Amino acid sequence: MNVPARSGTQAVAILAGMGPVRPPALLLAMTAFATVAFAQDPCVDCHAAQELEETDEVHLRQWRNSAHARAGVSCADCHGGDTATFVQLRAHRGVLNSGHPKSPTHQWNLPQTCGRCHDVEYLALQESSHFALFERKVRAAPTCRTCHGSVAAQSLGEGGLQARCSSCHGPEADHREAGTTGQQAVAQGGQLLARMRALRATRARVSREILRIRDPADRHEAADALFEANRFWEEAIEAGHAFHWSDWDAALGDLEGVLGEFEGVLGSTDGR
Repeated sequence: MNVPARSGTQAVAILAGMGPVRPPALLLAMTAFATVAFAQDPCVDCHAAQELEETDEVHLRQWRNSAHARAGVSCADCHGGDTATFVQLRAHRGVLNSGHPKSPTHQWNLPQTCGRCHDVEYLALQESSHFALFERKVRAAPTCRTCHGSVAAQSLGEGGLQARCSSCHGPEADHREAGTTGQQAVAQGGQLLARMRALRATRARVSREILRIRDPADRHEAADALFEANRFWEEAIEAGHAFHWSDWDAALGDLEGVLGEFEGVLGSTDGR
């Protein structure tokens, strides 16, 4: 197997099971080796010491349990402000309430804000009818927050997808982008999400097995091959966020086949 060498940044991502990495996502790969319970943030430290409304306490709790916290993404990365000071006026300089039209977390600005890091998802979303509603400033248009929550504290499972879709479309709505209708569409979407979760675990397992390969040249070659295979993961993410169910299914099928071959080969080599 003769594949091109990759950079150190991408190698870290491969071995962490994260796939090809855009620079901001490197933080997610690094958290595979982290041992701290959750990240700290100067904004959270200060606000947590105050007497807060229940909604604010919930927001802080959600951040602490989120992928953003584990990746070291701070409040200031999305809201603005200065984390280098605890002086209130200086710390809050440039911070706008989410209801302000110029706030990065305002409904009409949020996809672009999220897209600074999640570029593949953002570009794919722009292909969907959801984004067409968003561009027309339809009040009910969904944003990233609709499915993922305010601080990426949730990842929809099968039941969550069904409930979220039905809350806007109703149980028997036509889902043309998915290539099907009504409950069949959301059920299929839930199954695809379940497959993605299973494949995420498989990718991590394959990465760990690659680390056990004793020969450095073989280990490097296997890591490069896994990097090449991870394009199917990117394709699945893209299709899912564009709500193209058939393309999503095809990308997952390709990845399942490749990872199955990996497990067969790695099992037979037994760490050689």
